[in-house]
Amino acid sequence: MTDGNVYYQAFLSSLQKKISPRAKLVNTITDILAIDKDSIYRRLRGEVNFSFSEMSVIAKNLGISLDKIAGIENFQTKPSTMNLSRQINPTEHDYEMFEGHVNLLKSIMDEPDTEIIQCGSFFPHYLYMKYEYLTKFYMFLWNQASGFGDACPYHQILIPERLRALQKDTFEYARHISSTVYVFDHNIFQSFVTNVKYFNKVDLIKDEDVAKIKTELTEFLNYLEQLAARGKFEETDNKISIYITDIDCDMNYHCLKSKNIQFTLFWAFILNAIVCYDEEVFHETVAWINSLQRMSTLISVSGEKIRAAFFNSQREIVQQL
Repeated sequence: MTDGNVYYQAFLSSLQKKISPRAKLVNTITDILAIDKDSIYRRLRGEVNFSFSEMSVIAKNLGISLDKIAGIENFQTKPSTMNLSRQINPTEHDYEMFEGHVNLLKSIMDEPDTEIIQCGSFFPHYLYMKYEYLTKFYMFLWNQASGFGDACPYHQILIPERLRALQKDTFEYARHISSTVYVFDHNIFQSFVTNVKYFNKVDLIKDEDVAKIKTELTEFLNYLEQLAARGKFEETDNKISIYITDIDCDMNYHCLKSKNIQFTLFWAFILNAIVCYDEEVFHETVAWINSLQRMSTLISVSGEKIRAAFFNSQREIVQQL
């Protein structure tokens, strides 16, 4: 067997390991390549080969490393991509990225043993996207430094209806993850409030918009306290654990795992992320977050006195607005 055939068979093997049974794999590839199912079956049976471009598209969507298959990846070189999306005035390509993530969450919503682990100094997008003015504020922050067009004041940030629907879907589907762990930086609310106050002071956020942000931030805080008290999402009964760090978070990390896929996000530019599908990177990041948990305080379910004190102190911070 030639090297080319060895590599091709390794690619087919990776597909089977990634998604089974075959019918589900065929449906998935059909959606990715937008060709008929018979053509996919012929490729999987070996009657016709996937072209290199087809393999590249499939590998990108399923998180398969062609470098690893070809044997040119080493332990110091891990495949990753930077998802640079336009949060303001998104293009069709941007919508495809947003919809791809929502569809991923939707596709695993009924799977058992799915997991999200996240830590950082920003509110998790899976939680705050329920709230329009909080979501709009993060988009405003992104816009202030983004190279995609001119920065504009908060009141000029408009969320298209299509994008707002996807943001709400993100919030809805994330509640179906079996287990969620959030490790919040201890200054997470203070940092948010400090940012709002600064942009209000330089007249980029009007007083009336600050009032709207404050109202939603209070609602978000109440929702977060309810989640922490229950230790689960009321609508789905799925577990959520919330920790507050005793030290500063150095970066925002996000890991998602299901039966057939796992990936790591390293948040950059507030709303963009570096995406890595490598298994070793995933486990190293999980280990890093787990170590941070040991330097944190669990406020969900247990520790009622500590939990109450934390949320009361955060309410005092929000009142600064």
